[in-house]
Amino acid sequence: VDTQQHLTMAILQTGFIASGRVDPANSAEITSPTPLALPHADLVKAYPGGWGFGLASNAGGSLFVWGVNAATLLDKQGSAEDGADPSALDQVLGDGVTTAAAGFDHVLVATGEETHVFGPSYTPQGVRGLHLASIHTPHPVAALAAGEHHSLILTRAGSLYAFGLNREGQLGTGRTDARGPEAPALVLGPGSSRPEPITAVAAGARHSLAVTRQGQVLGWGWSLHGQAGTGEATPAVSSPHLVAALGPLVVDSVAGGQAHSLALTQDGDVYAWGLNGDGQLGDGTTQTSLQPKLLEAVTVPVASISAGARHSLLLTRTGCALAAGHGAFGATGTGRYEDSLAPTAVASPAGRRVTALAAGWWHSLFVLA
Repeated sequence: VDTQQHLTMAILQTGFIASGRVDPANSAEITSPTPLALPHADLVKAYPGGWGFGLASNAGGSLFVWGVNAATLLDKQGSAEDGADPSALDQVLGDGVTTAAAGFDHVLVATGEETHVFGPSYTPQGVRGLHLASIHTPHPVAALAAGEHHSLILTRAGSLYAFGLNREGQLGTGRTDARGPEAPALVLGPGSSRPEPITAVAAGARHSLAVTRQGQVLGWGWSLHGQAGTGEATPAVSSPHLVAALGPLVVDSVAGGQAHSLALTQDGDVYAWGLNGDGQLGDGTTQTSLQPKLLEAVTVPVASISAGARHSLLLTRTGCALAAGHGAFGATGTGRYEDSLAPTAVASPAGRRVTALAAGWWHSLFVLA
């Protein structure tokens, strides 16, 4: 992407994230996509996750955080107003951020072979604290995923590491300890007992998903609503299990919400399963599904997916953003505090195309070109 294209990009936000500067009538919530006031015009990548805060990076590899809970995340005293504008984390990380992800109240940031963890959440030892921790992996980090209080690191070699809380087996170690191992556990991929490389990863609140090199989906962790994909409702799935119901489908990516899951196939089809009380599965109902269901209402191939706590985002290959699920905080961007039981188009400025999207806990971010 050339410099000129960076300068024309913008980020829209909606849901529980903003400060009083954006919506004085309701200081934390926006119901329609609203431009983010950017301190740098080249904030071009948005990251998923975060309860009341957003993450984005610029072309130079600097990471920015903002939102009503940004001050708390960074262990600063102050009001929600203090998190109104994106603040650089350069003083902690420097430049060179390659990818990032946010959990409920913690952030993962990759710089080469190092993954930095900060915020008031749980360290690899399961200890709650505000200090910054750094984790080294043998190979550069390809992707990160963060759940409520657990974290996943995927390296370019296809190895998957997990750390954090593990009460529901969300680390995939075969155990359900309150705390995970003292160091990040190698769960899948080269070097593990299941050496097939992993190509994509996602974290729900307390469950985890991974895609193998063959395009199969594995799920584990909390599955009381079937979100781990075993076909049964169970409190804990402590080891990665094949989501057999997807059969011969070749999956490219996955996404996890509070208690639901999404899978995107190489053909651009989306399958959803798990809790559906707010319509987050996008099938037009509020009935929970223990088996993956094709979103038949979406007739255009989908390019990417993202899942919030109780809402889902889809980006079609034509640049149209769709949202389904919980609308009480405005995360679906419809302009109303109503649930969307089927994928609904999210309005964007005339002449602008959505190139990427990311779902936070109760908010959504859209990158425009």
